[in-house]
Amino acid sequence: MSHSLTFGETPSSDDKLWGVAAHLVCMVFPVVGIFGSLAIYLIHRDKPFIAYHAAQSLGLQAGIWIAGVIVSVISGVTCGLGAILYLPLAMAYFIPLYGAYIAYEGQWKGYPLIEKLGR
Repeated sequence: MSHSLTFGETPSSDDKLWGVAAHLVCMVFPVVGIFGSLAIYLIHRDKPFIAYHAAQSLGLQAGIWIAGVIVSVISGVTCGLGAILYLPLAMAYFIPLYGAYIAYEGQWKGYPLIEKLGR
């Protein structure tokens, strides 16, 4: 049934579980979690709900990595004063909890800035 699932339809409990896993893998493995989400996406790309949530997770993690590089450059240019920007970036570690909750609820809703990614 999940192979015929289209955007907006109710996912199975297995689909929800994989959607949750796609979001939480980056919390369990913070440095390499992006590869876990990518693996989930590639393995389950024929299941729209899982692929959608894995794409959301990938987009969020890529954004956090890019922000980390920018903060590192700012910190280097300002001789360490820009390191204060790591505090809000560290708070981004908890954002996947929101995505996991949404996937657990079976909703086709993503992170506000990247919601259209994966549709």
